[in-house]
Amino acid sequence: MTDISVKNIFKFRNIKDKPRRLNQNWIKDIGYDQAPHYSEKMGLHELEDFLEVSSNDIDHVKITTNQILNTPEEWIKKKIKVYKKYKVQPYLDHTYFMKAYDIGEVENSILLGGKLGFEYIEFMSTYDEIQEDDLVKWRKLAEKVGLNFFYEHHPKKNWFRNSNDETSDFDNIIRMADPFLKNGAKMLVLDHEEFELQNNLGKLNYENIIEYYGKENICFEVTSPKEGNDRWLYDLKKYFKLFGTDINVCNIMPSQILLINSLRNNPNLEIEPKRL
Repeated sequence: MTDISVKNIFKFRNIKDKPRRLNQNWIKDIGYDQAPHYSEKMGLHELEDFLEVSSNDIDHVKITTNQILNTPEEWIKKKIKVYKKYKVQPYLDHTYFMKAYDIGEVENSILLGGKLGFEYIEFMSTYDEIQEDDLVKWRKLAEKVGLNFFYEHHPKKNWFRNSNDETSDFDNIIRMADPFLKNGAKMLVLDHEEFELQNNLGKLNYENIIEYYGKENICFEVTSPKEGNDRWLYDLKKYFKLFGTDINVCNIMPSQILLINSLRNNPNLEIEPKRL
């Protein structure tokens, strides 16, 4: 007798269980912060229910910097423990690194990340403002306190706030990413704004980056809802069409996560079924 299940009836593609190198989904947890930009909140009780349903679809979680700065440390520790219980790896995003650098507290912020129980920290493109010696020192400190690290490439304006909408070509992205990827970084994260600013060159540059590092070492960021409710879906479908439905994707909101594998199965899926 045929196995009667949702996956068999509706022809879902089987996604490899964690840990996996491809088909990764990374979510964004804002806690109770960042109003009015976001409507969905994530406390500890909601989190348990949410992860019981969806944890197999989630590989990493970005716990937002504002949440860390404005929430009691013990509460953050509890939240991190819940994620780890469900084998979802929490990370500190590039904003945490940027804020720490701005106040001259990178080393202590890395120590704090380890103390809180995070598993990863995300460094970002600084366009040579920070010397490589300092970046090496901070990467080694992160590893010493048990933090793996990612590298996220951003447009220049995201580091130099008064900069123009300047993009990076393939050679410049590789030049800035290589010191991280060749010295322990677990993933290159490509910011959604970089792709948008590159326009017609984006596809070729990103294909070259995929060939250089391998698709399994790259994660594609989608746009946050605060920049447009449907932008994330547009980004996701475009990435799937251009680079394949098995790519790693990040900046996914919790309410979006259960749609991701359906979209991997059918990138042209209509989210709202249409009746004739």
